[in-house]
Amino acid sequence: MFLGEYIHKLDNKNRIMMPSDFREGLDGYFYLTKGPEKSLIVYTEEEFQKRSAALDQLAYENKKNRAIKRLFFSSTVKVNLDKQGRILINKSLKDYAGISDEAMIIGNNTTIEIWDKDIWDEYINEVEVNLSDIMDE
Repeated sequence: MFLGEYIHKLDNKNRIMMPSDFREGLDGYFYLTKGPEKSLIVYTEEEFQKRSAALDQLAYENKKNRAIKRLFFSSTVKVNLDKQGRILINKSLKDYAGISDEAMIIGNNTTIEIWDKDIWDEYINEVEVNLSDIMDE
């Protein structure tokens, strides 16, 4: 289970340190891909297999389903931790998420999300203002 939020800087080679609390759950290879609201999502092998299986259930004849699968799989990269506990964020994912210098790394139960810190701050401020309304829905 991944919980909490951590601020880490991207180095000049587009590597970012994974929080030590998350490293144990990231054995071997795992997957980094585009997420909603300009976030990046880290899937463990197990979670990636679940997501892949769910996407495989979508009817290929449906245009929207084909687009979802193409976007998901074409933007996904297989990554692992280096000896210092960092991962490499490729240029296209970095650009998609708008990550410039500081990133917010958050636990979201079975996945990890990586956000540009300023985009995260805007997002969370908006959500917190509307929290009562969101919870009522």
